[in-house]
Formats: sequence, C-alpha cells, structure tokens
Amino acid sequence: MNIPEAEGARRRYESPVREARARRTREHVVATAGRLFAERGYAGTSVRQIAAAAGVSLETVTQAGRKADLLLAAFRDGFAGSPDAVNLDALVGAAGPADLPAVVERLADGLRGSLPIWRAFTTAAMADPAVAAVRAELAVARREEVVARLEAAGLAPSAGDPGRLADALGLLTSHDAYDHLTGVCGWRHEEYTAWAAAAIQAQLSLDWQ
Repeated sequence: MNIPEAEGARRRYESPVREARARRTREHVVATAGRLFAERGYAGTSVRQIAAAAGVSLETVTQAGRKADLLLAAFRDGFAGSPDAVNLDALVGAAGPADLPAVVERLADGLRGSLPIWRAFTTAAMADPAVAAVRAELAVARREEVVARLEAAGLAPSAGDPGRLADALGLLTSHDAYDHLTGVCGWRHEEYTAWAAAAIQAQLSLDWQ
C-alpha cells in the first residue's frame, strides 16, 4: 500500500527537477542564440547553428521556440545585460538632478552592452512582420508604463499630453540615439552619458503644456 504513495512522492519530486532542468536548458539556448544573433545578425544565424553552438539537439532548440521567439527572448534578456538594465523608470525615480548622472550612466552602460542584439532585433523587424509587430507592441507598452510612472511620481505635465515627455525621455535613452551619436558621430561613451543627463534634466524641467 505504501508503494504507490512512494512513487507518487517521487514523481512530485522529479517534476520540479525536470522543470528546473528544462528552464536552464532554455536559458542556455536563448543565451547562445543571442550571442550568435549579435555576432552574425538575424539572417546570418540559423536554428541549426544555434543547436550546434549550444551543444543540444535541433529538437531542443525548436522546443524552446521559433527563431523569432529566440530573438525576442534574447533581446529581452540582453537589453543591456538584464531585463531591468535599461530602465526608464529609474529616471522617474531619481530623487533630483544630483542623482541623474549616476542613473544615466547605468542606462548608457546598458545601451552599450545590448547594442549588438538591438541591431539584430531591428534588422529582423525590417524583414519579419512578426518581429516588427512585437517591436511595435513593446514600444507602445513602454510608453504607457513610463507615462504611468511619471503621473505616479507627480512629474507629468499639469496640462497637455504626458506622453510627449515620455516620448522625449524614450528617445534620449534609446539605442537609436546612442548608436547614432557614438557609432555614426564618433562621440565617446562618456560624452553621450553627460549629454543625455543634461538633456533629460532639461526635458523634466520643461513646461509641457
């Protein structure tokens, strides 16, 4: 009579173990895919290459998701090294102008670290409608979140559209701005950081009526 119960207990124990193993495997696949996407681009990376680099079977990779799904997961995880590294909420939560340089420095480090995967994500969005749709959804969701944070912190304009301020902050701390100034114009990383901190403070001080 005790045998079925023992087997049931073993199954209940093994299930979390299997789930944890599957989660670690997927994280490894996503990290490997992100590295290849950053190095070779979206079009230059195949699912077979991801499987070979990760040291897993092709089936394991496909179980983790489609190529576009892996790119999205890698982009989110690599958005400057961690999901919260490029965090506009930190700007809203800064206690005052004195806090901004340190906050923006972290944001800039995040932008620099995730620039390769961002480029792959942007390129993929131009060729893959599914990726483009996700990119658009993320942009809308982020804008709404920052507007909500501004309003909660009492920093939203008393009149007019608070989304305008959120848009300005989003642009100043975007990969597009960072890539243009450092990659195209030749600015040093520190120059972008100083400029962004001053520009953000100016935007927060504007009357957005």
